Amino acid sequence: MSGPEVRIRRMSAADLARVLEIGESLQEAPKWPVATYVAALDPLNLPRRIALVAEWGSPLKGHGFSRAAGGPNNDAALAAEVMQVAEGTFPQGLKPSAPHQTHIGAAEAAPFQNSGPVVGFAVASLVAPEAELETMGVASEGQRRGVGARLLQALVEELRAERVTELMLEVRASNCGALAFYRARGFRETGRRVRYYADPEEDAVLMGLWVG
Repeated sequence: MSGPEVRIRRMSAADLARVLEIGESLQEAPKWPVATYVAALDPLNLPRRIALVAEWGSPLKGHGFSRAAGGPNNDAALAAEVMQVAEGTFPQGLKPSAPHQTHIGAAEAAPFQNSGPVVGFAVASLVAPEAELETMGVASEGQRRGVGARLLQALVEELRAERVTELMLEVRASNCGALAFYRARGFRETGRRVRYYADPEEDAVLMGLWVG
């Protein structure tokens, strides 16, 4: 029996509680505070960031990725939503009254029904023609089920649309799983930062992927 399909969409403020929960559950994931995610979602912040989440969904038309529609109206709505989170005005902290509607309209959401919980996320900063994968995480129930690969694929598609030609990242030298994952998807080692990480002290492996 096949498992649930993976839907990739833009992260919204409504997702932050779950994203933080996933990040805290993963030993290797950066432990970003909520303020950092809020800044990442703000379209007015520089460098600009692309933040995606993965969730289970049941596709109707074979779609696996809902791209956020651009334009000033969406940016204004997102900025207002992010400001509400920053000011703590959402009930129970991070629960807007209409989750998932800021970035994707009804037409884009229609291909999926019965969407499940968020199981992964990725955030990249971009200063074209380069971008950096700043953080990425997949919950335990989504690991080894293609969630990470789908997230990365969707992110690369977004970056190409932004005329980015190279995606860079850094990984702990001891994180063999992540190194194998990225190498299998075309990343190559470009250098090292000696003793870059602390607790424990460790080198950072620098990697890059040509996406142009």
